[in-house]
Amino acid sequence: MRTLPPKVQTAIHVATLARKAGLPIPAKVLPILEEAAAPWPAEWLLAPLPGDLIRVVELFAGPGGWSEGIAAVLGVKVDAVGVDISPDACATARAAGHRRICADITTLDPEHIALRYTQAVIISPPCPTFSPAGKLSGLEAANIDILCTAISYVGEAAGFLPVDEIFDFHDEDDYDEYGNCACEPGEGCRAPFAPRSGATWDEVREMAADVSDPQIALMLEVVIWPLALQAAGAPIRWMAMEQSSNLPEQILDDLSVEFTCAEWFYTNSEIMEAADYGLPSRRKRVYMIAARNYTPTVTRCIRPLPSTSMAQALGWLEGERINTRGNRPIDPKTGRAKGGNAFSADGPSWCLTGKSRTWKRESDGYRLTSSEAGLLVGFRRSYPWQGSRTSAFQQAADVVSPIMAAIVLSGVMGSLGEALVRDYVAQLYDMDDMLSPDDYDLVS
Repeated sequence: MRTLPPKVQTAIHVATLARKAGLPIPAKVLPILEEAAAPWPAEWLLAPLPGDLIRVVELFAGPGGWSEGIAAVLGVKVDAVGVDISPDACATARAAGHRRICADITTLDPEHIALRYTQAVIISPPCPTFSPAGKLSGLEAANIDILCTAISYVGEAAGFLPVDEIFDFHDEDDYDEYGNCACEPGEGCRAPFAPRSGATWDEVREMAADVSDPQIALMLEVVIWPLALQAAGAPIRWMAMEQSSNLPEQILDDLSVEFTCAEWFYTNSEIMEAADYGLPSRRKRVYMIAARNYTPTVTRCIRPLPSTSMAQALGWLEGERINTRGNRPIDPKTGRAKGGNAFSADGPSWCLTGKSRTWKRESDGYRLTSSEAGLLVGFRRSYPWQGSRTSAFQQAADVVSPIMAAIVLSGVMGSLGEALVRDYVAQLYDMDDMLSPDDYDLVS
């Protein structure tokens, strides 16, 4: 963490006294705090008081999938700030009541003084380089090797390289005639970790600069931010990540190794299909949870939910079909369009992409609205999507479903995840018969 000048330390002291007295931060010191904390909230410079909400940083936060999962599905209150580079996604999240910083994450300092009380990090790096909807460049061996080499250096840069992994910690001259060194307990070769390498986070990121697509390198942030916060003394407790289900196992393994070496007690990753949990659209993703001091409830403890069809969710009659790619040549062998350009709305829809804005109902040519696209991925109909139609559909395609976010986070947040998720799904898609009386008792 960076040190604070005396003027800011005084402002923090005055503001803290005011908060303890139940008063707002004095107007005279607020500008000082805002300047020192920027771009983060001024009050994040102050130590939390008893009863304060936990502080959560959301990276690649988008229009609010994780935020809605926490607030609308689990009903948990947190002091969260999200960061995203898309102005439209940030505008959507803000309109829904979620705080956003519109910025390139790689330009921000993960050891900023305003983050010294952060307890959790949620990270959803862009997935096109690993997804079938993209070019799959993230699956190329050369790119995987470059990324994993950089990942494996993060712990060393943060000061979490176990000493027992260093072959020659001392020179020969450091030992006495009996083969003993001068290190005191907890220091030098008798410490759990070697000193920080001295590399800056920009230099660590530069190690992955040779990947063929810059988005691949953004996977580094998954381990940079949690370990940087830990190194800086923040009380970081857990992190959660979402990415394409195609994410190579080697990358997941290397991420897990870095957390384990930094003495994070628990790491777990799991591929989950959204349609298995009541969503009326398919979306297979890998989710990772890492926790420092305890084992959270694993996601598989949430039982799969009854399937919801696209027609059920949107209130359509049975028998509707969706055309996704216009008029395509007919394959004489199957009698269907080549390339697979249609599906039945009587089951979960295909995974939404930005091009879902062109989908149309075959019976009458009706096209989805942005509100309906959001509904298919788990948002309420009234969610305030901002930007053009193209932008809104891209946001809905990229976002983490609030339902899946709630399932993944219910363990680390200590919530009655299954009952709350079932209740939310039932209300969202008017399927009250999904809930038994026992489920309602759990929600209560």
